[in-house]
Amino acid sequence: MATLIGKSGLKAEQRMEIGEALAAVNGRASRWTASVAEVVDWLETAEGQLQNAGLPATYRVGATADCFTSAPSAKSYRYAVTGNRVLLRRFGKEWRVVGIETIGLYPRDSRADKVKVSLSSDQIERVKAAAAAPFALQPKPEPIQSPFDGPDVDCYDAEGRLQKAA
Repeated sequence: MATLIGKSGLKAEQRMEIGEALAAVNGRASRWTASVAEVVDWLETAEGQLQNAGLPATYRVGATADCFTSAPSAKSYRYAVTGNRVLLRRFGKEWRVVGIETIGLYPRDSRADKVKVSLSSDQIERVKAAAAAPFALQPKPEPIQSPFDGPDVDCYDAEGRLQKAA
């Protein structure tokens, strides 16, 4: 992870610092690496995912997101390209960049162009509660008793003799 990013991360407004961190991590690589605009877009995308999930803003603190740059789609690439993995963390009011690293992305890599938000178990329970809130719980239906389930049913025993109900 980049050492240019402090413990409290970089806000979206700190575009110059984000650019410096990207430049320090990427070195000369530029084709498949992240731009400042992409990083800011990922910050907004992560917030949108939490909003779409119905997680209240007060419970979003501590969520993390892994963001990956694009990868080649052509099969002609035989080796990995140098891309970025950007780690975001949700602080009190906004998302912040807390880590940037270079990774190898292969053609048609399943991680490419994704923002994957991770939540704590408490946050997951809150999302479930928010999703179920508009619905009412149906009462459990009474089991239907078939005519053969009652105690007064005649049946045959193992030898084939008819047994009358008591």
